[in-house]
Amino acid sequence: MSVAALEFANVSRWFGDVVAVNDISAQVTPGITGLLGPNGAGKTTLLQMAAGLLPPSGGTVRVFGRDPFGDVATYQYVALVPEAEAVPGMLTVREFVTARAALLGIANISDAVDRAIARVQLQDVQHRALSGFSKA
Repeated sequence: MSVAALEFANVSRWFGDVVAVNDISAQVTPGITGLLGPNGAGKTTLLQMAAGLLPPSGGTVRVFGRDPFGDVATYQYVALVPEAEAVPGMLTVREFVTARAALLGIANISDAVDRAIARVQLQDVQHRALSGFSKA
């Protein structure tokens, strides 16, 4: 039996007295999956937990069997592109990737930054400010 690509087991998330996600259990296998629901249903919160940006208040989230919150190895499998950008536009690509690597506690930051920038083929523009890029 293989491990689900994404698994939610009795997952809940609340913000103070507000319940954003309440006891969700689901497994997502590789392929295309849609997440539908009205505004305020908890779709974004669920995706933020899957991307490791928020820990669940209860239950477990797994990406290929691993907890995505605080486990940088899971970042190669899942990412979230938010509707509204929240990046500091005055930073260059290299500065932003360096700061992110430091926040994640990655060892050998300079080498890791070089590899990350090369992987997405941004070496020629790594000193351009983020405000000079499009999300499209």
